[in-house]
Amino acid sequence: MLRARTNHTSAVLNGEIYVIGVDMVEVECYDPYNKSWCAISPALKYVSNFAAASCLGKLYLVGSCAIKYNALTLQCYNPVQDLWSVITSPFIPKYLSAPRCATLHGLIYLIGDNTKKVHVYNPEANIWQKVVGQNQTVPPVPHLCW
Repeated sequence: MLRARTNHTSAVLNGEIYVIGVDMVEVECYDPYNKSWCAISPALKYVSNFAAASCLGKLYLVGSCAIKYNALTLQCYNPVQDLWSVITSPFIPKYLSAPRCATLHGLIYLIGDNTKKVHVYNPEANIWQKVVGQNQTVPPVPHLCW
């Protein structure tokens, strides 16, 4: 990386590795074909306790907002435009300790480590839903096996 860091997260988008974290939510991108790192625009809002995932050609960053620690904020990076945006979405989950993200079938799953809570975000519909059971989900979320 261009700068050594701790307390970061990473995600793969379009065959490149994005590393996000530390001061001002800095973002670096590694291109394995050129074997080089480059800095890209930092996220718009500072977040702590965050996770990232790529979905449908964009990079999503979700974390606790510095202003209101018990609320999450969602930001999206469009690599084609090299542009971050803050996404206002209904039903965004409350604070989750050490959240982790995973993407499946065009949906982003957000899991908190200190709870059994799992939320799912549909970027195309811009809506969050809570996964309601171990083997039951809220439609249109695909069936999950735990």
